[in-house]
Amino acid sequence: MKVIELNNVFVRYIEPYRLALREVTLEIEEGEFVLLVGRTGSGKSTLINAINGVIPNIIKADVRGRISVFGKDPRTAPVYKTAVDVGTVYQVPESQIFALVVEDDVAFGLENRAVPPEEMRARVQESLELVGLWHKRGHPTFLLSGGEKQRLAIAAMLALRPRVLILDEPTSMLDAVGTKEVFELLGELNERGMTVIVAEHKVEKVLPMADRVIALDNGTVALDEEPHRAVAKGLQKFGVEEPQVAQLHRLVRPEDPAPPITVEEFLRANRGLTLEVEEAEPPAGEGSVKALGVVFRYPGNEEPTLKGVDMEIPRGSVVSVVGPNGSGKSTLMYLLAGINRPTSGVVEIEGKNPFELSGPERVRLVGYAFQDPDQMLMNTTVEAEIAMTLRLAGVRGRALRSLARQTARDLGIEGLLGRSPHRLSVGQRRLVSLAAVLAASPRVLILDEPTRGLDRETAEATMKYVIEMHREREMTVVLVSHDMRQVGDYSQLVYVMYDGRVAFRGTPEQAFAEAEKHVEWGVDPPQVYYVSRHYGRPAATLKRLRISPAVQADERA
Repeated sequence: MKVIELNNVFVRYIEPYRLALREVTLEIEEGEFVLLVGRTGSGKSTLINAINGVIPNIIKADVRGRISVFGKDPRTAPVYKTAVDVGTVYQVPESQIFALVVEDDVAFGLENRAVPPEEMRARVQESLELVGLWHKRGHPTFLLSGGEKQRLAIAAMLALRPRVLILDEPTSMLDAVGTKEVFELLGELNERGMTVIVAEHKVEKVLPMADRVIALDNGTVALDEEPHRAVAKGLQKFGVEEPQVAQLHRLVRPEDPAPPITVEEFLRANRGLTLEVEEAEPPAGEGSVKALGVVFRYPGNEEPTLKGVDMEIPRGSVVSVVGPNGSGKSTLMYLLAGINRPTSGVVEIEGKNPFELSGPERVRLVGYAFQDPDQMLMNTTVEAEIAMTLRLAGVRGRALRSLARQTARDLGIEGLLGRSPHRLSVGQRRLVSLAAVLAASPRVLILDEPTRGLDRETAEATMKYVIEMHREREMTVVLVSHDMRQVGDYSQLVYVMYDGRVAFRGTPEQAFAEAEKHVEWGVDPPQVYYVSRHYGRPAATLKRLRISPAVQADERA
């Protein structure tokens, strides 16, 4: 049974005037698991909102062509009626949280549908248990971590039991364990007959579960294939990361029409490889960022969030801080950036207490791009956003305008300078927040989930720019990330936080090896680590891995 049908659909936004979808024709069968991919701005969110009726009922746009969802046109039905069958979890969880307490938020939609109290209580518990938040049912929603808010948004939608579940970047703020749990949950729901549509940039975990991969490019359906064939045709053309095992396999069998997408498939297809790993020396030298015995308790909380953090980051290094949602990573970054003062203990940036610095001193010493860019965007244009940082750093006149434009050009957002940052996509807002921080050339740069919401192509270009700035300006870079591919590719050292403390410090390879003993750390090593470890030469990144020319590849078992 076809549950969703689109035939020759065009969507044109009115403000700003822009054609977002063109000639889109596709059908989705009941019970299918569809992975939707494409660059930032390719039309994924527009397609989702056309299916659930948000376009044109809430977001005004000119929509032409035929759209049918369970035999009804979502353009002519109220959104709340379409939502009975089609549930949507958006990229920014805060936009779907309405209550002050966790269990009340899950009950909100059920109350609006007049679900009987006993059934409501059962659904609330079931949904919160599925996403691992039942123990926080009485917790204030505004004190949840970003990842916990994402889980809450998913729980609230699951409680409504829609027939089609659409998720837009559902794991962008989740740790590795949470990501795995969410995708396993989606797989279980799909096996029970629910139709699942996931728009995602991090595709390694989703590909094995998907029946189809649909790629959008400039508003059109450019690819609609089974996952292996989709990877063979090249997902990177659409700004999407491809599985690391597929990249490795291509070095061995470049013409394979169905490359592996999981570690197990790769190992079956390629036996007896000889791998060479280029060793990397961990950074040494004086600490430019220090946290000594740091304790921090939020007002009104009995338990401290940070429980004695000791951390010293070498000057001029690139390090990652990883760990599960709620472990205190972002809280520690607030202290390092001088936003909050520790309850006890010492925080120093280049020997200075960041909390006691003036605005101009702080912006030149430490730059911090928040996990949620909306928390730091406050101007009417992108150019004004970047200029505000420069003005605070003491830059004036022509130099200010020139630096603002150059920073925007370097990050690929020069065309957005006259636009309001509040009307941009999540990925574009992320780039604006990075530009505002980088413009002042701080000596220490803190990036909390720096590539969240960005397609792989844009993410790699952004990180390349950050690393160039790090080398040119001898900048110390601190990344907070759940993306273990990113951690392996760019980090010299990794600090694992767990339960408000630093649980481990070491190279990426050492951290991944230790994480295998500690599932609770929320660290799931990338595919390249598992493959290289199998051959006795653990590597955290493809960049330092070489396959011997004398490779013999066996047929798949």
